[in-house]
Amino acid sequence: MVMWLFALLLLALPVPLSAESVTITADQWASPRSGESIIRFERLNKLVEAFDQSPDNQILIRHAEGESGTLWGEELRSWLVSLGIPSGRIVLNAGLGQSDAIIVETSP
Repeated sequence: MVMWLFALLLLALPVPLSAESVTITADQWASPRSGESIIRFERLNKLVEAFDQSPDNQILIRHAEGESGTLWGEELRSWLVSLGIPSGRIVLNAGLGQSDAIIVETSP
């Protein structure tokens, strides 16, 4: 019985989808942007550092469906490319169910 409860508890725990994950809210993104301001997103900066450690990793930008979500995802990708990340290693995914945030992840 205890083993079954333990197994159910393990199944209920969240499993990380990637090595690193950062959520950027619409409020955070609403401030004026520049290359310097993008670098100041401390968690995003750490994600990029982790990304640089593995040449096989990609950056996955998960955004809301629709025009505004797509524009937000493409703008973030453009900033990352302008800061030196190869565009071929950045993937956009329009499957996020919330419109007030964007999730950036590294994945193998």
